[in-house]
Amino acid sequence: MRPPVARRSAVSVSTCAFILAFISSFAHGSPASAAPLAPAPAMAESFDVGTLHVDRYGSGKPALILIPGLGSGPWSWYGTIAHFEPQYTIYALTLPGFDGRPAATKTRLFATFANDFNALLDQHKIEGPIVMGHSLGGTLAIMLGEQESNRLKAIIAVDGLPILPPAVSMSPDERKTAAAQAAGAIANADPASELAYDQQYMSTTGTTDPALVDPTAKLEATSDPKAVAAWFVEDYTADLRPDLSKITIPLLEIMPYYAPDHTQSAPKYLQYTQPQSVAFYQSLLAGAPHVQVVAIPDARHFAMLDQPAAFYAAVEKFIASLK
Repeated sequence: MRPPVARRSAVSVSTCAFILAFISSFAHGSPASAAPLAPAPAMAESFDVGTLHVDRYGSGKPALILIPGLGSGPWSWYGTIAHFEPQYTIYALTLPGFDGRPAATKTRLFATFANDFNALLDQHKIEGPIVMGHSLGGTLAIMLGEQESNRLKAIIAVDGLPILPPAVSMSPDERKTAAAQAAGAIANADPASELAYDQQYMSTTGTTDPALVDPTAKLEATSDPKAVAAWFVEDYTADLRPDLSKITIPLLEIMPYYAPDHTQSAPKYLQYTQPQSVAFYQSLLAGAPHVQVVAIPDARHFAMLDQPAAFYAAVEKFIASLK
């Protein structure tokens, strides 16, 4: 996610187009090189808890629980899992409706997620996990920090914030209207249109590496469009900022920054220097008492794919500070 348009505008077709292009992040510019999509590691077990599908890897402590972004699955974490599996027990979650999983029949997705997450901790006796989420998953991790800090060790949000930046300048009613209009377009997309959008999104927003565009887009396109739309509505209308002070544990926000996306030829809302972008993220997280924002240069929204070494180093440094 990135800084929003400075002024508030009326909800319109152009607003919806902006939201659709901004579902998780932003980007423009020329690509850089990154590692190919990592293969699936060998898992220890796979099971369901409520609406959540869970893949477990490794056996160390503490536990590391990974939450995907909108429309994503565990594949977005495969490199991360392979890197950290020797040290930790990793639980990679798949949200209902994503990555080929059945959609949820319940309507309050955030609340259902929180209930099922707590059931996961209870049923599998997971104590003091570190929760790391990407995009929507980062927002969910922040929500868990507000509700369950006593059960968690720390939170890592990867380009996920307590409010989506385009929504900052909107009233609650404007957010609801805009989200509903955009969700209608998402939910009614046919498979070919969905794949085309995912390819465009990944090539201009998700990653700096052209080699990752098709494989990630095809994986994103396996998610149920109606489920993606429903999650999008809850994400876009959420504002977790009032309860950030309830997060009593350390919170790391990892912010990707790709300089070519911020040139004078880019849209005005993207013309931010790296320090300005960090300051913007800090402003949205200011209510959390133990927060730090770390930038990952030369990366777009999927920072763990674009700059894995820098990403792992940031996570390792943060975890080391908890001991």
